[in-house]
Amino acid sequence: MIKLTPEVKTAIEKTDPICIATADKNGVPNIVYIKCLKAVDDETVVISDNKFFKTRINLDANPVLAFVVLDKDTKKAYQVKGKVKCYTEGAKFDETVKWVHEKFPHLSPKAAFFMKVDEVYCGAERLS
Repeated sequence: MIKLTPEVKTAIEKTDPICIATADKNGVPNIVYIKCLKAVDDETVVISDNKFFKTRINLDANPVLAFVVLDKDTKKAYQVKGKVKCYTEGAKFDETVKWVHEKFPHLSPKAAFFMKVDEVYCGAERLS
């Protein structure tokens, strides 16, 4: 099972904004910067949909996502890939709304995407 190492989690915390990539059902890519992404645990990341347009359309049709983070102190970049599940109500959505409002009170999340981590890379090296 793939896990986020402490180094990857630190890089996630330090990177702002974070670049996420999606693709539509035909494989056409889309990349956007976001500010609301965090590690929930060693295997899960949450991404808040605050202002998604193409990203949301892509994730609804093709629920896979990748993002890249950089720890400027160690000069190491990490790419994380996985499948997402969308929540627009319930405990997971409510927890995400609370977290986003603590960070950015003016934002109103429309959905919470929980990503199960499938792959993590540091450069060309796949981490386990």
